[in-house]
Formats: sequence, structure tokens, C-alpha cells
Amino acid sequence: MKYLSLAYLFVAVQFTCLILIAATGKLLSSTEWGILLESAGVFLALVAIYQMKIGNFNVAPIPKIEGQLVTHGVYQYIRHPMYLAQLIATLPLIVEDFTMPRLAVWIILVFNLVFKLHYEEKLLIRHFIGYHKYMQSSWRLIPYVY
Repeated sequence: MKYLSLAYLFVAVQFTCLILIAATGKLLSSTEWGILLESAGVFLALVAIYQMKIGNFNVAPIPKIEGQLVTHGVYQYIRHPMYLAQLIATLPLIVEDFTMPRLAVWIILVFNLVFKLHYEEKLLIRHFIGYHKYMQSSWRLIPYVY
């Protein structure tokens, strides 16, 4: 039960950050580079969802009992592309409509997603026999960095 509370706390923080970012500034970038980054984030999210299959993942970092380990496509390189997609898509919104509170919210989002993915990976190692091997051949969030 305790692990469920923590899992949903990660989700609550994540969505609170996203709502605060959306509510305190523009939703669409006004620069070419910003539109490009937002589009890249949305595209990465859509590709990740398509390759994961909608019924195979939870918003909470809890593996589905009947879930399948996906290691192809974008998941071949990045284990958490949906988290990366959120960060890529929101970054231009923070930069273009910059305030210290908005930056603080984005930094909280980054830390929350990093803690969430570590938590999720502990559960995924227990749930999927091949997850530990998969971890050795892919990046958590940013290829060649982390």
C-alpha cells in the first residue's frame, strides 16, 4: 500500500507542475526553435505511446500485471521517452515566458520525473525478468548522458 501512495504522489506532483506551467504562461511557443522543440516533444510522446501500446502502461509508475516489456523503437535507446517528451515540450514555454517561479516548477518537474523513473525501474526489475539486461543496453532519459 505504501508503494501505491508514493507512486500516486509522483503523479500528483507531475500533473501539478504541468498544470502550473500551462496556467502561468503561453501554451504554444512563439519562436521557431520553441515550436520545433514543442513539436519534437509531442512527436516523441506520440511515438512512445504508439510503440508502448495504450493498454500497456499506467500514468502511475506501476507495471501492469499483464504488461509487456517494450524494447524496440524509441525504447531501444531511451527507457522513459514519455518523461523526456514532457521536458522537451515544456522547456521552450519556460524559456520564452520566463519567471523564477515557472523555472522552479520546471526544475521540480525534472527532479520528480527522475525520482519517479528510479522508483519505476525498481518495480520494473522485479516485474520483468529481462529488465536488468535491457537497462544495460539503453539510456534512462537522455541518450549518451543519462
